[in-house]
Amino acid sequence: MHRIFPLIALSFAVFCSNALRATATEDEPITLIGTVVKWRYPDAEIGKSTMSDAATVNANGERTVPSTLLKTTMTTRDSMDKVVDFYRDLLKRDAASDSRLGIGPKIGRSVEFNNESEGRPFALQTIVVNSENTSTTIIISRGEKEELTHISWKQYLKHKIGG
Repeated sequence: MHRIFPLIALSFAVFCSNALRATATEDEPITLIGTVVKWRYPDAEIGKSTMSDAATVNANGERTVPSTLLKTTMTTRDSMDKVVDFYRDLLKRDAASDSRLGIGPKIGRSVEFNNESEGRPFALQTIVVNSENTSTTIIISRGEKEELTHISWKQYLKHKIGG
């Protein structure tokens, strides 16, 4: 009886570990916090983070591919400009950056920065990063009288099945 409890505990731990991760590729499991930290602004306070089924469907509402949606929010006292500069540097096209972000060396990607602040009482910058199986959106905002810069991060992952 005493030998069964460790086996049950180990089985439960493996089940929980697998429930909190999805597979981006056959050989690279992903985790929510493991992915978030790759994109985290230095020393930013991480808020609520979630990982869920992205429920990718076609026009008829039929599921098409397995997919996952990861989300988090972050805040920092640093200025909008400093935060945007960090992401510009992070998203420079080079092998080290792609490796850090989990993008394969032979997979292309696009990066678009959009400043939506003009004529508004708050600063708003959007960043969209697309590759073969991922789409990442970062929304950075700060009100004129706010003390914190807000960063909203979302990543959609489309999973490959089989070889």
